[in-house]
Amino acid sequence: MIDVVRFDHISMAVPEVDPQVELLERLFGFRYAGRFTEDGLIGANMDIPGVSGLSWELIAPDGPDSYLRRFLDGPQGAGIHHLTLQVRDLAQAVDAMRAEGVEPWGVRTDPAAVPLFLGASPPDGRVAVSPVGEDGGEAAADPLRDVAYIHPRRGGHGFLFQLYAGEAWHTPERFDDDRADTLGIIAVNHLAHAYAARMELADWYMRLFGMTLVHAPPESVVPPSSGFRTAVVEASTGQLRVEVIAPSAPESFVARFLDRRGASVHHVTFEVEDWDRAVAACGHHGVEIFGERDGETRGVGWREIEVLANARGKPIVVLHGRARARANHRATRAGCSCRSSGRPSPESGSSARRAAPTLPERSWPPARPLPKTLARRHPAARTA
Repeated sequence: MIDVVRFDHISMAVPEVDPQVELLERLFGFRYAGRFTEDGLIGANMDIPGVSGLSWELIAPDGPDSYLRRFLDGPQGAGIHHLTLQVRDLAQAVDAMRAEGVEPWGVRTDPAAVPLFLGASPPDGRVAVSPVGEDGGEAAADPLRDVAYIHPRRGGHGFLFQLYAGEAWHTPERFDDDRADTLGIIAVNHLAHAYAARMELADWYMRLFGMTLVHAPPESVVPPSSGFRTAVVEASTGQLRVEVIAPSAPESFVARFLDRRGASVHHVTFEVEDWDRAVAACGHHGVEIFGERDGETRGVGWREIEVLANARGKPIVVLHGRARARANHRATRAGCSCRSSGRPSPESGSSARRAAPTLPERSWPPARPLPKTLARRHPAARTA
């Protein structure tokens, strides 16, 4: 089992960074935290409101020849690209991967290390270095962090995982989104991973990442008309959950998704503080909502809507249940992953919400300097 310190960020691949930054600020209440450039891409970092202690990364191709362009033009299309975790020790993580039958990809350690073929055993005990990426290009070395990947087609079940040890990439401060015209996000609830066999993948998350099973209704109680069967696991850090969704019938939406794109992350779900506020924010910004549902899971009522589905059927889902109670529980679990910004929450006596600011015209590079915690070389995983 990998010794996970914390989940660092969710990365999203998009054709252009600037419009997505504006949307995430305007509707989602994210905070812009700086930009970076690398060979083949440009990117931006954003902080997510609430208690999850996660950042949101945007990456876009820097030209027509970028490897990321191949990803965007492929079956996956724009959407969630990878999930990044900070681990205590990369050598231990690599050993845990191999014990699970997953061969790590693109391993990088201290740049002073002598390059070795992946799988060799360095005499000083350091993890071996893989000097060449899948397409022949060399992954960028990071002087502050050891990095390895779980490749989507080589053990990641259709999804890319990035693991690093060393100085934290993102250290977002906790903040409450107190604007009236945003969704009012208070936590990341889960990533939904579409896969044919729900318990097989849920067990994999538990064995490799130390997650805990929190919900897996028997197949006998899930009607085929529901479209999917689910198994939900929670990270040991309390920062997020992973919901494995499997088709309940050959014609279900999950079956169509798997036929068209294969196993992959299907959507990300956020918890919101106030359902009516979230719906009103979508209307205010002219964002279409659809697929409204409600129900009860283990005695907890919930309602959800889907927003921002693109032509490839990749929605971002907004969820509301007993969200505040769950968010407070997550803040306790996450501990120092979320640092209070000192701003009052809606429950601390401040009921006034700030009006939405007028967003300035943004041009790259932005006037604000890149914070030191974000000034890093992001080893670009070539998954095209």
